[in-house]
Amino acid sequence: MQSQEFEKWLGDFQQLRLPLWSEFPDLDLYMDQVISEVNKRLSPLLDVKITKTMINSYVKMAIIERPEKKRYNQDHLAELIVVSIMKLVFPLEVIKQGISQSLANDTAGKAYDQFVQLFNAEIANINAQSTVNEFNLNEEPLNIVQKVAVKSVIYKLIGTKLVTLEEPVSIL
Repeated sequence: MQSQEFEKWLGDFQQLRLPLWSEFPDLDLYMDQVISEVNKRLSPLLDVKITKTMINSYVKMAIIERPEKKRYNQDHLAELIVVSIMKLVFPLEVIKQGISQSLANDTAGKAYDQFVQLFNAEIANINAQSTVNEFNLNEEPLNIVQKVAVKSVIYKLIGTKLVTLEEPVSIL
């Protein structure tokens, strides 16, 4: 029974997708709207909900940009989604450095979409044997870091699901 439950969960998990930049509202939002939007986008993937306290803390720590006149934009939504996902496996200081490095090379929209495309492709192909250790050491170091980070998050979510099942499941 648990094996079937896990297989169904994994099939549903593989269908999950993070939103692209173009799918964000193209207008400024207030705190409550940001919380609602981010939680709506992440709830199928994560059990943790983002809160006002978390957002304020991320702003104080300079992990995300300070809002202008208490209004948040697409940059903030992208940053909050990335931070919420990456904090499953990395400390906030490492996430801050990663975001900073990504934004040094691209606009926020391009950097975010690159992350999302990598994440969505990895989650869709989770059972493909060739994806497990597919790294090209000639790639840009930031691309390798992103691949490792995404794989870490996805495998942590799968491992957590397996542990929460009542009986051990053979996934081979």
